[in-house]
Amino acid sequence: MGKTFDSFKREIGKNTGKAVSNFIFGDSHSTPYRRVDVNRMARAQEAALKHQEESDLNLLDGAVLNNVDIVLQTPIPQEEQALLQLMSIWGAQLANSKWDFDDEKGKIRAQYPDAILEKFKQCMIVMRSISPTNPMTDHYEKILQKARRRRSIAKNKNYIVFGICILALAIFTILGLCGVFDK
Repeated sequence: MGKTFDSFKREIGKNTGKAVSNFIFGDSHSTPYRRVDVNRMARAQEAALKHQEESDLNLLDGAVLNNVDIVLQTPIPQEEQALLQLMSIWGAQLANSKWDFDDEKGKIRAQYPDAILEKFKQCMIVMRSISPTNPMTDHYEKILQKARRRRSIAKNKNYIVFGICILALAIFTILGLCGVFDK
């Protein structure tokens, strides 16, 4: 009976020590407990989540493409007043558009302002031929230039940041070689 009792005392001491350790240190020192079903369930949840994300992207893509089709199929009016009206609407949309090429959703959403930008360029060509002296031509030209610049910055944001970092590194290296930081 001595060996059984010693074994029992050892087990009680070990479990009590684990409980105290878990209470003091939290789960970082706890004995891992693994279940085989957990991995299967996690993979199934991950697959379901990925399927849902793909489904959401497809719905977003369909909605954006539907709106892009509407913009692209809109005829450009040849009358000055109707053209000014359309350019006013699209100019406001360009001013409020965001180009975001960082993730898949952003790339899909960027198709709409891209379509408006292209149609706006076409409208500018017509506007210059119909009424080159109209004071609104200069205004719309500024909107077009600003939209092109915003799109370019959004599209090349990573390259711009990388270039700035390289430039700063080069400046600090040159200043270091010149002994500016030696003081």
